[in-house]
Amino acid sequence: AEAAQASSSPLRAPPKECDLLCLATMGGGAGKEKYKAHGQALPLLTFTNSEPKKPRKVERPGLDALCLTADVGGTSSRLHLWRAPSELDAMLVPNACIIKSQKYQNEKFDTFEEVLNDFLSSCKLEHPPYLACFAVAGVVVDNTCNLVNLGWRMDGDEICDKLGFSQVHLINDFEAQGYGILTLDVDQECEVLNDAPVISGAPMAVLGAGTGLGEAFLTTGHNGDYEVWPTEGGHAEFAPRQHGSDKLQFELCNYLMIKFSAKARISVERIVSGKGIANIYQFLAWKYPDKVSKTVHREFLGAVDMHAKNDPAAIVQAARSGECELATQAMDIFTSAYGAEAGVLALQYMPFGGLFVTGGVTCKTRDFITGEKGAEQSFMNAFLDKGRVTPMLMRVPVFLVKGEDMGERGIKLKAIRMLREAHNSRMPSKGHMCNSCW
Repeated sequence: AEAAQASSSPLRAPPKECDLLCLATMGGGAGKEKYKAHGQALPLLTFTNSEPKKPRKVERPGLDALCLTADVGGTSSRLHLWRAPSELDAMLVPNACIIKSQKYQNEKFDTFEEVLNDFLSSCKLEHPPYLACFAVAGVVVDNTCNLVNLGWRMDGDEICDKLGFSQVHLINDFEAQGYGILTLDVDQECEVLNDAPVISGAPMAVLGAGTGLGEAFLTTGHNGDYEVWPTEGGHAEFAPRQHGSDKLQFELCNYLMIKFSAKARISVERIVSGKGIANIYQFLAWKYPDKVSKTVHREFLGAVDMHAKNDPAAIVQAARSGECELATQAMDIFTSAYGAEAGVLALQYMPFGGLFVTGGVTCKTRDFITGEKGAEQSFMNAFLDKGRVTPMLMRVPVFLVKGEDMGERGIKLKAIRMLREAHNSRMPSKGHMCNSCW
């Protein structure tokens, strides 16, 4: 009991030697300094019946193998411990197989390893799970990732060796979103934005606004099913649009170049994301100070005695209620830019198997994307506004995903595929090979 209590709050007091110690092996957060203050080396989570210093030999998993999956986003991390389903060709992990699930707010932790420590300590396992698969909000290179929005660094091989997993695999969070799309019941879990026939086996694409902007595409592979290929398309250049002589989006781009000290460009996720909504509103408040609603602006900034929150949710709510002209204008710009970027993605991959719009911000702004609020059909009008190739885009099925759990579902499907590969019932996936191509 004393060990469990110490491990559940490893940063409130000097750490103790016990079977469960906190994991603080990577990252540059303040957590490390708390151990240095006591003159102690950084401790490591261990299990009573494992030898973390000796990497476990990768063996064929048992039928009841434990798996650990996590969707590590820019704001929160969702962890799940589950037993392998009896049917490894399942697309979803049955609820009966889920042992424990928990959501963490990332801002409360200095490293992902602190999150992992808290979760595994609460599970009270004698042995580590057979495999772990983590979806991370960043570029994955050689099974490592620097989560720039959090200041975290994750190394899958290091976690694997030190904790005694058989294998640990990091994938981009939007690769996980792509796998999550494969688990959808489209008729029940999506809204149709562009009603066009779905061509079986054709490329698919997915993009979604969240803390940033994620993009990925899917093609059929040598296993006969879809492989997901992540991209960093959200960091491509933002292309301002105008109607007649209105150059507002060009002014927005120039404003953001100054704000972010950019030499020659602004990435599209500076506009199409949760933070993008805040950026757009700040620009409009600067350009039209006489139109600023003091009430809405205070909600946006947060408490006077605190660092400015710049909360995009305040702008979305003000636009939804119609109480602030600038908020409504900000959402119209956001929705139009979002649709335009979706159209660019469709031009690049011609996803006649379906283009899926997902992400947390997408769900929270659904009524603006569908045209129920704000400018009518702003998203789809911008999507289709591609000149001579508009007729081709009219043939692309476009779906808005209702749920926010695509990353969690997708990372579980990826883990199931890893189990099948370990059982030699599936050829190794090639979808993650681009992770080592940087």
